[in-house]
Amino acid sequence: MVLGRRGGPPGAILAALIAHELYGDDHAGSDPEGSPERHGPYWRERITPACYDSIDTDAAERHLRAWAEQVAPLPEHLRPVLEQQAYQRLRTADRVYKLRDLGHGAFHDWGGVHNDFHELVLIDRANRVLTLIVAADD
Repeated sequence: MVLGRRGGPPGAILAALIAHELYGDDHAGSDPEGSPERHGPYWRERITPACYDSIDTDAAERHLRAWAEQVAPLPEHLRPVLEQQAYQRLRTADRVYKLRDLGHGAFHDWGGVHNDFHELVLIDRANRVLTLIVAADD
């Protein structure tokens, strides 16, 4: 998502992300537009900008690495992909937000299918780019 010239305050940027048509995605299949009322394991209507916590860039990278290598070391062919698509973007972001665990009460009708669901929002004001990173497994 490309940010406007000034970007706006973080709460407004997060609200625009949540309202974006592609945010409605259960992340359990290959169709990003197939579930507009869901987001990951949660009902989309339960997600607000207040559900995101600011997180330090280094902590966000450690969190993502821990998820990616939770079972075994990352295969060599995936290292450069993750470096380019995730870690480099994390390092250039001036703000990083993590969607907190909203609990079972926010789960949609089959929301428990994800073993893990992690979401990071990266705001890069210098390049006027908003990046959403979702790390999930089911």
